[in-house]
Amino acid sequence: MMKKIAGFAADVVYRAIKKLPLSNTIIFESHPELSDNTYNVYRFLVDRRQIDKKMKLVWLVEDDKKVDFREYLPNTTFLNYYQNCVSAADRLKYHYYINTAKCIVFCNRNIGKHRSGQFSLCLQHGMPLKASNGGYCIHDNCDKCLCVSEFFADNYHTDFDISYEKMFFCPFPRTDDLFTERDVRSELGFSSYEKVFVWLPTYRKSTVKAMEGFNLEGSGTGIPSMNTVEELKKVDAWLRQNRCVILFKPHPAQPIDRAVASELTNFVMIDNAWLRDKGVRLYELLGKTDALITDYSSVYYDYLLTDKPIGLTVDDIDDYIRIRGFVYDDPFSVLKGARITDNDGLIAFLSDVLAENDIYARERGSIKEEIYKNAALIGHATEYVSDMILDALRKKRGSGGDGTGDGV
Repeated sequence: MMKKIAGFAADVVYRAIKKLPLSNTIIFESHPELSDNTYNVYRFLVDRRQIDKKMKLVWLVEDDKKVDFREYLPNTTFLNYYQNCVSAADRLKYHYYINTAKCIVFCNRNIGKHRSGQFSLCLQHGMPLKASNGGYCIHDNCDKCLCVSEFFADNYHTDFDISYEKMFFCPFPRTDDLFTERDVRSELGFSSYEKVFVWLPTYRKSTVKAMEGFNLEGSGTGIPSMNTVEELKKVDAWLRQNRCVILFKPHPAQPIDRAVASELTNFVMIDNAWLRDKGVRLYELLGKTDALITDYSSVYYDYLLTDKPIGLTVDDIDDYIRIRGFVYDDPFSVLKGARITDNDGLIAFLSDVLAENDIYARERGSIKEEIYKNAALIGHATEYVSDMILDALRKKRGSGGDGTGDGV
């Protein structure tokens, strides 16, 4: 009985919150926290537009009690996701912010739009390649949704349930960092290597409940195409002998035992925390590497902008097609690069890059031209998106209504 009364009281309070005036607040989301397209936009809004002097900034996090980001974001409030709220006070706080913020910017979880008058912007975290199968859909629950180019529009509409009217075409803000002038290799201590490779696989097993039905068995090490630690040691020996290094960053949703690389010297596991501690964003690092190793991850589309070699670990592609599938009948119609199916194939790819033998340059260039037709925005996407947000907020202020109050 008491639970029913408490639930009724909460509903009354939440309905009342939805009637409050919208506040000068922007909510930001990414997974992991402080990353991806949203973080680039956040930084630009703060560093170049001083938005923190005009509006309250809120980041959604897993646990605001453990968060250690305040030194990076001193003028920002941290708010637990609703499912992570333990107390009634935390749930009330969440409902207040999510229902009174003027603007919500998200790129991973579907935070959506919660009332009229808000401006909800989905920046996405990847273009269609592997099929969503309903595991990640937007369902038009936003005002605008970033689509990298018209090349993806039909699959974007079908796979993510986004109407064409809500799409706007722009490269991902994170790809601006590919063109950084920072000497990231020296800053990270990798300037002495002949070649620096980065390996960014998609997940085979996911910690996300909605995607558990699409899990693959995967390799014996959790690293694609590497079934044993002995195979990893063979690659590590080649890297050491040729003064090269692989920076392996597991997908955030992929459970992996990092101990498999504990005895390796030139095969280095990194993560977002490592990058944050170094003060480097992932795509700043990507832009200074010599080649990418990936598979069915949409980072493939982003790395095309560098015009550098790409190796594709595709040993499990038949299982991937059977269990999850792709948005293309033939994924290799868009995936252009060296196809790696085993240990020897990986070393062959590394050797080609070391020898400056870029076999697939022309094929990559052709698909890049098909995708990135809006060349004017390449390297300027963050500013474009940031100013779109500011413009939307000005229009909300100018139109009045819904208690929006003073805007930016």
